[in-house]
Amino acid sequence: MKIFLLFLFLLFSGSLLSAPGDMIWKYKTADYVQSSPCVSDGVVYIGSNDSNLYALNIINGTLKWKYTTGNWIQSSPCIHKGVVFVGSHDTNLYAINALDGGLKWRYKLSDRVYSSPSVTDGVVFIASNNYLYAIYASDGTLKWSYYTASGVYSSPCVSDGIAFVGSYMNIYALYSEDGRRLWFYHANDEFVSSPCVLDRVVYIGCHDTYLYAINSMSGSMKWRFKTINWVESSPCTSDETVFVGSKDDFLYAVRVIDGSLKWKYGTQNVVFSSPCVSDGIVYVGSCDHYLYAFDASDGTLKWRYLTDSLIFSSPCVSNGMAFIGSCDFHIHAIETYGYTSFKETKTASHIPDRKFSVSPNPFTERLSLSLPSSGAIYSLTGHLVAKLDKGKHSLDTSRWREGIYIVKTGKKAKRILKTR
Repeated sequence: MKIFLLFLFLLFSGSLLSAPGDMIWKYKTADYVQSSPCVSDGVVYIGSNDSNLYALNIINGTLKWKYTTGNWIQSSPCIHKGVVFVGSHDTNLYAINALDGGLKWRYKLSDRVYSSPSVTDGVVFIASNNYLYAIYASDGTLKWSYYTASGVYSSPCVSDGIAFVGSYMNIYALYSEDGRRLWFYHANDEFVSSPCVLDRVVYIGCHDTYLYAINSMSGSMKWRFKTINWVESSPCTSDETVFVGSKDDFLYAVRVIDGSLKWKYGTQNVVFSSPCVSDGIVYVGSCDHYLYAFDASDGTLKWRYLTDSLIFSSPCVSNGMAFIGSCDFHIHAIETYGYTSFKETKTASHIPDRKFSVSPNPFTERLSLSLPSSGAIYSLTGHLVAKLDKGKHSLDTSRWREGIYIVKTGKKAKRILKTR
């Protein structure tokens, strides 16, 4: 391992290395960012309480487009077949062209939308007020709706032909094809958390302080795990472990087999953010203003990143970066790989340098470069992809894997992104 690290040091000597937890870029909106990001084809999509849905370049955070709705966007977007779906407090579900931000359609719901959409088999599932809706993704026509008789803040999850959602004191399981109820489970407090499903078990948090594990077919409780306060954070699963935050300030790792505690970590404020797991690291935000990264196996803190306000947003990890919103009005992009990634120098990233240019970025089938001196292209894992002489180059990249690459020449470095 030491030899490998020495190799990386020598390989990238003269460059500016960034560590895990370093900021890559941040983008300022005009209000709180409580929505959570999603990433597709080199673009980060996220809503803001300034009523806009933003599409940002994953490499440098520059604005590609924004779409303005009539009120806050706390709903988190999802993307399906080149269309971004998101709800707004103006009571509409929007379908927006991912390429240019043009409106494809919108559907009027019963009330403002806190819930986030999900798409399965060409149908968008989303909740508003007392209803769960199933809407055709292609044209925005209603497939069915189900009346829950109480408010729905939870976001739906679909698995094995069944849609699951929390509503006040009940969890509902509905057939996704026609909205018929399979079962419901009643608790003694509100379900604001959103469900996730693994191996026919539904995991969801509740205001009664418990994380529940419920059989997805029968609705019977398998186990429940007690925290000390509300569980509004939505759980995620990885390697036989379910992770969830609580209003008691802790992130919990719980064994899926029996609901026993594996580990827990106390932040310095409420954890409403929902965790995600990538490459053995669990990421979660906290109202103490930090984004945290833990070893998923034992809860060891790897790093934390400080924003300037509360974090309600949930992180998304893609291409060696973690993305999250904050009530500091910003969307943040943070380094996760670190040891083989470069911070772009001011010269390389902000001042036009005709001698060092890369286009297009992101790229697909071909890549054009102009280098002021000899250089090389590396993958994020340190693999040498190509050696390049000084001058202009046109590369066939059709067989390259999607993801982030680093172009290095002298003391300058640029991130580039291969997309489909």
